[in-house]
Amino acid sequence: MLTVIAIISLLMAASNVLFRAPVSKAGEPAARIARGIELARARAMATNRKVAIRFDAQVPGSRELVMRFLWSRPGQAAGPEAEEFRRPERFPDMVISKEVVIPVDTKHPDPAAADAPQARFLTTDESLVINTDGQVLLGTGCKGFPETTDRLEPAIRLGLQPTTGGRVLAGTTKDVAIVEVQCASGTSRILQP
Repeated sequence: MLTVIAIISLLMAASNVLFRAPVSKAGEPAARIARGIELARARAMATNRKVAIRFDAQVPGSRELVMRFLWSRPGQAAGPEAEEFRRPERFPDMVISKEVVIPVDTKHPDPAAADAPQARFLTTDESLVINTDGQVLLGTGCKGFPETTDRLEPAIRLGLQPTTGGRVLAGTTKDVAIVEVQCASGTSRILQP
């Protein structure tokens, strides 16, 4: 009886390893970025100051994506002077993906999604700027505090893709995680394509 139980437990352990879904390498960094956006939003609302999140892709001499948290200095609106209010988050062997295809769920299509405007993907020269009311806007500029656009996008998405030695390998092109930020509410969620 003990031998049969031991064999069954070994088979169950082996089947768990063999048949589980592959884990995305971009999933954990995407969760960290979503938490960082939520923390920056809370900071903007609590301190009544605009907050910016800038993504520095590929710092010279390094193979990592850096997420920086900025706010304008006291006494200035959104001027060129800015300072970091939190230690930067570092993501080794990770890049912002430029081309991400989100598959449509044909079994359970979302009827509201057909009429909804498309979300915009963040590029490496853009930032997220969070107002004091928690809304998220696009920001531009790589020096100081980013300048914001006047238009509120419906949603902004950030595609993350793992690299090996700074290059995306052919077998990992579909290993992308997407952080989606609803601009009006400032909430973020993770989409797995």
